[in-house]
Amino acid sequence: MVGEDRERAYPRLETERLILRSLRMEDADFIFQEWGSPVVTHYMRDEEPLRSREEAKEWLRPLQTPEKMPTFKWWGIESKRAQELIGTCGFCRWNKQHHWAEMGYDLWPDYWGQGLMPEALRALLRYGFEVMELNRVEATTHTENQRSMRVLEKLGFQREGLLREYYCREAVYNDQVLFSLLRREWVSG
Repeated sequence: MVGEDRERAYPRLETERLILRSLRMEDADFIFQEWGSPVVTHYMRDEEPLRSREEAKEWLRPLQTPEKMPTFKWWGIESKRAQELIGTCGFCRWNKQHHWAEMGYDLWPDYWGQGLMPEALRALLRYGFEVMELNRVEATTHTENQRSMRVLEKLGFQREGLLREYYCREAVYNDQVLFSLLRREWVSG
């Protein structure tokens, strides 16, 4: 029953090169590798690098019972060619009343620069606008994260402004650039 609920909450989304699928407990090794890497987590606002496989399991545990996380939807990104996870993406802070959510994403560095993240996010946005009935999707990125900004701009997101000293990491306040995409601006495909 839990597996069926998880698959219903995180349906398989497919693109030419990728599969977005539910994250399972057996993905703990990848999550630890991905989110334990200072290179991957360098610009992450809400996540410090994971220190153990057990921390990865703790992060994955709530995703196994999605009804306990109604404002959070997160998928694993699997390469069809490699047949392994290469990143994650999803929505957090889903506000159902006002039809908006924040989008986040990460990708293992070996796969950077191949157009995989925009491909994954197009499938995620389609799901968000068509199934979740979102009207607005937000994304924030560190002011120095040029790769992330290019991905968002490629997808049609508009830069809205600067969130000054938006989060604190290692006793340093960091700014974030706020982007958004409205349903009427979204071009599927």
